[in-house]
Amino acid sequence: MSQDQILIQLSMSEKTQFGKEDFALQSAPQKVFSAIWALEDEVNNGGFSQYFANLSNETAGYVCEALQTIGAPKTADICKRAIEAAFPDGLPSDPEEIGQVAAGFLVEIEDKLNDLDEEFYTYPHRLSDLLYRFVYQHSEEFGEVPEPENK
Repeated sequence: MSQDQILIQLSMSEKTQFGKEDFALQSAPQKVFSAIWALEDEVNNGGFSQYFANLSNETAGYVCEALQTIGAPKTADICKRAIEAAFPDGLPSDPEEIGQVAAGFLVEIEDKLNDLDEEFYTYPHRLSDLLYRFVYQHSEEFGEVPEPENK
C-alpha cells in the first residue's frame, strides 16, 4: 500500500476526526490532519475558490499553521497569500461568512486565486510525504500506521 492509500484509508477510518467532528473541537494533531486533508481535496478539485466556498473553509484560519507544523513553509506561504487575496480585510472567523464572501468573489480576486492555484499545483512540498510522517509520529492520536510499500 502506498502512502497516499494509507492516508486515504486513515481519513475514512474512526482514527481521524476529519469530517466527523466539529473542527473547532478537534485536538491539535487532528486539526493538522483535517486542515491539510481538506485543503488538498478542495484545491486539487476546484482551486482556492472552491476551498473557500465549501464547508472545509472552516479549516482556512488554521491551514497555514498546520502546513508549518508538518514542515511545508512554502505551501503555507501560498495559502497565506490566497487568504490575503480573497479576504483583504481579514479572514472572517465564521465559516458561513467565508462561504458567502467566496460566492461573490470579483473577477480580479478569482484571477489572483487562479494564479495561486497554479503555484499550489507545482507542489513545492510533497504534502502526502509530510502528512504521512506527521501521522506516523503521532501514533498516540492516529494509531499505528503501516509502512508504505513504495518508500
